[in-house]
Amino acid sequence: MSLPPPGWHDRLAQVESQLAAEHRLAAGLQHILLPIPATPVDLGGLRVAVRYLPAERANRVGGDWFHATEAPDGSVVLAVGDVAGHGLCAAATMAQVRHALATLLITTTTAPAELLTHLNHVLLAAGADARTVTAVVARYDAAAGTLTWAQAGHPAPLHARDGRTVELDRPAGPLLGVVRDPRYGTAVTALDAHDLLVFYTDGLVEHRRHSLAEGLAPVIGTLNRISAARGPAPLDDLLAQLPPANPEDDTCILAVRLLTREVTVDG
Repeated sequence: MSLPPPGWHDRLAQVESQLAAEHRLAAGLQHILLPIPATPVDLGGLRVAVRYLPAERANRVGGDWFHATEAPDGSVVLAVGDVAGHGLCAAATMAQVRHALATLLITTTTAPAELLTHLNHVLLAAGADARTVTAVVARYDAAAGTLTWAQAGHPAPLHARDGRTVELDRPAGPLLGVVRDPRYGTAVTALDAHDLLVFYTDGLVEHRRHSLAEGLAPVIGTLNRISAARGPAPLDDLLAQLPPANPEDDTCILAVRLLTREVTVDG
């Protein structure tokens, strides 16, 4: 048996120190590009909570992102997306898409399909430097009590009501940054008091050790249990009870419930 070379303890310590420094840098960069609210936020009749779970690899800066804001027309626009790959290029594309979406909401439209079309143009205009992106964009109209949404190659939101959770039927839509003139369909869902919505990236359910259906089953089971109680359970509790995400991939989860008089101030 050969002995380790002289000084290997020092080199190992140096590598570990470098990895720790890269992890701190990656975490700091992620926070700058994608600040996560520490507590749930109330927006136009909705309460919204976000959970971001980075991949365990120390230097893996990801491209998962979200957006939640009250638009100038009084509607609430919610979005979750996932940039292909990892690293600084993915993070740069993520920042570009989020900033473009925020600008479009103020200057152009709040219609989900139109927003996806414009974001697709932004990515194509960026050329080879941009990555492809999957996304869901939704618009909540409090007066009508409806959620209008569109998707670009992304998992459908989960809708939980009275102990039953379903994936919303996905309208057509290719991922962003591939097709020159894509067509994005829309779907409309009526929301009632105590309904729960969960938008997520695929790290929540995707794992090389099991199928997508196997990954989705415990998430749906958790939402069934929580929605069956019909009480105003804090969204932070809901996020904490969801199954662990894939440690090899970033995961972004956006949980939403309608605001009612029964909903407490803590989420």
